[in-house]
Order: sequence, then structure tokens, then C-alpha cells
Amino acid sequence: MNRHGFLLVGVVLSAVLLAWTLHGLHLEEWTGALSGLKIPWLLIGALFYFVAVILRTWRWGILLHSLPSTSFRDRFIALTIGYMGNNLYPARAGELLRAYVLQRRCGIQVSTALGTIVVERVLDGLMVVFLALVALLFFPLPASLRSAVMAGGVVFGGALLMLLGMARNAAKLHDLLERISQRRLGPRMERAMAFLFRFLDGLTVLQRPAHALAVGGLTALIWLAEAGTYSLVMQAFPFQASFFALLVMTATVNLATALPSAPGYVGTFEAPGVVVLRALGIPPGAALTYTLLLHLVLWLPITLLGLFLFLREGLRGLLHPADVSPSS
Repeated sequence: MNRHGFLLVGVVLSAVLLAWTLHGLHLEEWTGALSGLKIPWLLIGALFYFVAVILRTWRWGILLHSLPSTSFRDRFIALTIGYMGNNLYPARAGELLRAYVLQRRCGIQVSTALGTIVVERVLDGLMVVFLALVALLFFPLPASLRSAVMAGGVVFGGALLMLLGMARNAAKLHDLLERISQRRLGPRMERAMAFLFRFLDGLTVLQRPAHALAVGGLTALIWLAEAGTYSLVMQAFPFQASFFALLVMTATVNLATALPSAPGYVGTFEAPGVVVLRALGIPPGAALTYTLLLHLVLWLPITLLGLFLFLREGLRGLLHPADVSPSS
């Protein structure tokens, strides 16, 4: 499926989920939930979200340890621009943009950086599934959500096993790719071979147990900080939910945003968030209002900062992250 077809599927899915979420709600339910809203807590939550961004920048440095040196500043700029791209383009295209910015600033090949980003995403997926399973021990939710969490565990667990296998057998895979590349290949296959060579270089952290353990510990802290943002934003409302309950919401929402969607995860964020909150006994109007404001807190500051850095980096001519060649 090409870029435009994927975007169309995402827009349709977002529209369906958003319509389902809004169905049956009345304006007075929303306005009632906004009465007594404590705005300072929204600002505190927006600032606290950057704790997770800083931890992600630190983690990325460990994943890039065996590659040419990168500064914290370079990684932070690349990561923030990438998050802006994820928020403005479909299909997490910002990850490609993030790798491209790191190449411009540090000389690390796009495909190598993408290898580290894939490891990040798989670990993130496994961690949110684990946190959801722990939280579900205390807060039973509908069977559909339990099934989704279990399915996510299978998918991300399988992906991690595959990456571990590739990292452990990197030398053999390099030899195999070398033999294949010695044959007469078309330009497209040659670019694919070059991409795979450098992608394998991005998996080297999985060969070092100490580094892998550090990455795992930081991943847990990142998602606890993310759930902390959810908790701080909830302080702005007259209703409350426990931190364990918000861990379930954090995990469910982030698993759902892996689905195709319109830019900004519209619909795929709101629908699972409202389902979790309603299962916890929070009224529909209040649940939707909180979820919408939480989405804004998570989306707006990082997008504005990323856009500022994007323009400052002189990337105005890059119309879409997919215009970057992964084999560049």
C-alpha cells in the first residue's frame, strides 16, 4: 500500500473511532466536566511530559553507544523533531525524519539509526504490555481490552525474539548479505542490501547484557513518567483514578496508537482512553473531556518545539519524512 492509501485507511479508522466515541454524548456533559477545571495542573503535566522525553534521549544514547559519538543535544533535537513528525504525519513517519536529522548532525547513517529506533519501539511495546498486565491484576477491565493486551504481548514479544536472534547471529547475517551482494543485483536490491548491513549495526546493543539491562530500566522509567503525566493532568479535574488505573490507560492508549490513523493519532487515542475510564466508573462526558485535554497536553508542546527546531535546522524543503531515503 502506498503512502496515500495508508493515509486514507488511517483517516477512515480515525473518523470511525471518533464518531463511536462521541456517539450519544451531549454538549452539557462536556461543559459540566470543564467546570472547576484547574488549568495550572495542565501546565504542570505538559512540563512533566518532558521528563519522559529527556529519559528517551538518554536511552537513545545507550542504544547508539557503539556508533560514532553523539551529544545529548544532538539526540534531543533529532528526537523532538521526530516526535513532531509523528504528530503531524501518519504511520509514525517522524521516525525516519528523526534518523535523518541525526545523520545530518552526527554522520550516523539513517538505516543504522533506524535499527536503534526499532529496538526502542519493540521495548516500548513490551513495557506497556507488562505494565498493563501488572495493573490489570488490580483493576479488571472488559475482556476485549484484556485480549488486546495479550495480543500486543505476543506481537512485541515475537519482535524482540527476532531482533535478539538477528543481533546474536549478526556476523553470519553479514556474511550471508555479503555473498548475496556479490551477485549481479539491480540498483534497488543493492540499496536494500546496504540498508540491511547498516540496520544490523543498529542492533549491537542487544549483544551487550549490561547495556541491554540499562535500556530496559530506562524504558520502565519512561513509561512510569508517561503515566505520571496522565496522573498530573487528572489533578485538574474533580474526579480521580488511581495510578495503577492510569497505567492501564497509558498502556491501552499507546497500543491503540500503533494502528493506522489520521495525523496526531486522532480517534485511536480517544476511543481506548474513554473505554478504560468508563470501565473505572467515570461518566462518559468527563472521560471524554479528560482524554481530549490529555491528548492536547501530550501533543501540543512537543509539536511546537519540534516544529521550531525543524525550521531552525533548515528542513523547510523536506515536504514529507518519507522523502528521505532510508539507504541514504
